[in-house]
Amino acid sequence: MKNLLIKTANWKFIIPAFLCCVYCIYEFQQAQAEMSQIAGTSVTTIDVMEDYTLKDVNDLFGKLKAEGRAIHRHNSLVPDMIFPVSYGILFTLICVWFLIKITHPKSNWLYLALVPVVLILLDFKENVNTINLLDSYPNLTAEMVNSASRITKIKTDLVGLTMLLPVILGLIWVVKWGVSKLGKSTL
Repeated sequence: MKNLLIKTANWKFIIPAFLCCVYCIYEFQQAQAEMSQIAGTSVTTIDVMEDYTLKDVNDLFGKLKAEGRAIHRHNSLVPDMIFPVSYGILFTLICVWFLIKITHPKSNWLYLALVPVVLILLDFKENVNTINLLDSYPNLTAEMVNSASRITKIKTDLVGLTMLLPVILGLIWVVKWGVSKLGKSTL
C-alpha cells in the first residue's frame, strides 16, 4: 500500500484528480441552476444541507417536481459518485506528498493520508440514501430521512477534517523547510 501511495503522490495523478473535481463541481452547479429554475426559487440539494428533516425533504422534493427530482437523482447517481473518488484521491495524494517531505517514504505516518477514504465511503452511502429518498418520494418516513441526515452530518464533519489535513501538513512542511533553510544559512 505504501509503495502505491508513494508512486502516485505526484503531479501526474494529482492534476487529473483536481481536474475531475473541477468538472464535477461544474456539473453540480449546472444541476443546481436547473433545479432552481424548475423550483422557481433557489434550492439546495440535501447532500449540501448540514441537517434536514422529513418536512425539509418533502418541501424540497415538492418544489423540484418530477423533472427536478430526476435531475437531482441523476446528479446523485453520476457526478456525485465520481466526485468522492476524485476528491478522495486528490486529498490522499496531496497528504502523501506532504508526509513524504515531512517524514520519509517508508514512514507509517503515510497511512494518515488514508483518512479521505473514510469520507469516500460515507459520501457513497449518502448518495445511496439520497437516491433512495428520491425513489421513495412521496412515501418518505421520518426514520428514513433522519438516518440519511445523520450520514450527511457525519460526512460534513469529516469533509472539514479532510480539507484541514493537507493544510496542516502543508504548514508543517513549510515550517520544517524554513527551519532547515535557516539552519543551513547560519552554518
